[in-house]
Amino acid sequence: MKNFNTTLLREKFVIRDAFANKGKDLTGEKAPVVAMSNRMVIPLINSDGSVHEKFVIRAQNMHTCTRMAAKIVQEFQDTGPILNRQVPFDWEFAWLSITKGYETQFNPNRWIAVYNKGRIVYEAGDAERHPFLDIIEQCDARNHESYEKAVSVAEDAFKQAGRLVTIEHDSNIALVITVENDGEIRNGVIVRGPNRTTTFNFIARAKRGTPAKVSQCLSAAAAFLEGIQLAFQAGFLRQKELYELISPSSEEAAKAREAGLKLGRLNGAIQQFEQLAEVSYRPERPDFSEMMDAAKTFAKTALADEIQRRVESGDIDKNEWVT
Repeated sequence: MKNFNTTLLREKFVIRDAFANKGKDLTGEKAPVVAMSNRMVIPLINSDGSVHEKFVIRAQNMHTCTRMAAKIVQEFQDTGPILNRQVPFDWEFAWLSITKGYETQFNPNRWIAVYNKGRIVYEAGDAERHPFLDIIEQCDARNHESYEKAVSVAEDAFKQAGRLVTIEHDSNIALVITVENDGEIRNGVIVRGPNRTTTFNFIARAKRGTPAKVSQCLSAAAAFLEGIQLAFQAGFLRQKELYELISPSSEEAAKAREAGLKLGRLNGAIQQFEQLAEVSYRPERPDFSEMMDAAKTFAKTALADEIQRRVESGDIDKNEWVT
């Protein structure tokens, strides 16, 4: 798709109501309301470069947000516009297909909402999103999709309703995807680890005369985002199990084992992407196994205080303890 570009944002809104009379925090001050979300805008581009439809996706985590974007783009690429069809697009099937397995088993907080012109066209999940996120999307639509002004529009809307509200908005970029004029698709992924933040880029080009697709890049980016997260979880939890801080029969240990299996499937999906398009990385392609080892190393330091506490309490015999 020509002229396509999108950014995945990790967002946090802090809403303070000057007239609130309940919900005090530990200092006695009025506790603010916090709304968090991942957000991605998906423009569906016609062959002439114009935008036919635009969707905003909000989700509890980055990879489900990106995977829903991939589903929408792929559907548009394959069969055309999403809205106003005689046979409606099956949003529920799309959601279930991207959350089946590990996500359904181990993430009870998952949710998603898809908007068009500020209106919800689909919502799902076992957890509820904060209703303020819907207000922000409505304000964005009213303000002709000038998102940077949506917060001030929301504050004015609350003021007109008789509520003096201040809204703090903090966001950082997790993913950027841009289609270049020569058909190259540039992808930048920002990796935030426990000790540092790094960036890696991959470029997808045509392979054997077949152009790279935006939907393929979105799916690959989702695999990287989830893989990076799971590699840390699996490494950390496996170290806890080695330290006997969790039982091999515990849910956490089961989560670590399933995360390891899911990492194998994600590697397979990335390899399939590399067979469909000519892909180059800068720096090198992230290695989930190395990330798991780094998480184990991090866990040894992070869990040191817990080990010492258990030694002092007698739960662990220090003479038998080996790191």
